[in-house]
Amino acid sequence: MVTKDRAAGDGRGLLALIGGNEDRDGDRAVLGALVRALPQQRPLQQPLQRPRVLVLTAASGAPAELWQHYRAAFDTLGAEPFWLDARDASELDSPAVMARLAEVDLVFLTGGDQHRLLDTLGDTPAFDRILQRHLTQGLAVAGTSAGASALGARMPRGDEGSQIAGGPPGPLPPGLGLWPRVVVDQHFSERKRLSRLIQFLGVSPGHVGVGLDEDTAVFLHPDDRLEVVGSGKVTVVAGGGPGTRLQAMGPGECWSLDEVSLHLLTAGLRLDGRQLPDGTPWALRHLLDRSDQEAALKIGS
Repeated sequence: MVTKDRAAGDGRGLLALIGGNEDRDGDRAVLGALVRALPQQRPLQQPLQRPRVLVLTAASGAPAELWQHYRAAFDTLGAEPFWLDARDASELDSPAVMARLAEVDLVFLTGGDQHRLLDTLGDTPAFDRILQRHLTQGLAVAGTSAGASALGARMPRGDEGSQIAGGPPGPLPPGLGLWPRVVVDQHFSERKRLSRLIQFLGVSPGHVGVGLDEDTAVFLHPDDRLEVVGSGKVTVVAGGGPGTRLQAMGPGECWSLDEVSLHLLTAGLRLDGRQLPDGTPWALRHLLDRSDQEAALKIGS
């Protein structure tokens, strides 16, 4: 029998998205906050167990090197890290992988290429297990850089520049969808990606854009609280409501997205979805409303 110091094993788990380049060797503020936010379990009359973290490096082109960095960081922070070195979807289809997914407290998706990650993890029994445990058994899921973009409903293709002078991009590919109706971009201020995130919204009506600075994270807690941690900020962009699309003036001419709103969330910000004050902008309410997440995931929103 296990007693719980926090709400572990029941209901939705923590969702954490990091903008990349988080400190892994110094004060580790973002990763430390992530480990502290994990549910902790204590067998009767025993010390607290170390949180178990499964590091999935499927997005990375240098997975072994990346694993060494995260192994040292999570171990230093008091967690027990494990490596899932899957480079093909078939490598996730094993009893050993499913057993590991059944026992960990956090699945951590590293950076790299979000399309490589989706090709490996998406539409697999392993992802189904992650999703089921995240929604009903308190499994925390986190992603950094490409791993963060993959957690949104739609994700950048990765081949667009900061400015898209040729006009609006085509439809965005679907992500894993753990944050419904959200498009997540990363390395945001450092790579000057505001313009492209606004353009992404034009081909993703009804979505909200979230831009994550490096060494900065947004936590969506199971009790409907949103928290920003790290050294940068989170940029939230919305454009004109569900029916808005990019409006072109003519071939080769300018185009626009009407009624764009922009919100800057700084480190230390906390929003409680259960007690939002009157006048809270629609975009921020939207981020905290995951009431129909299961339905959104089923239809691929």
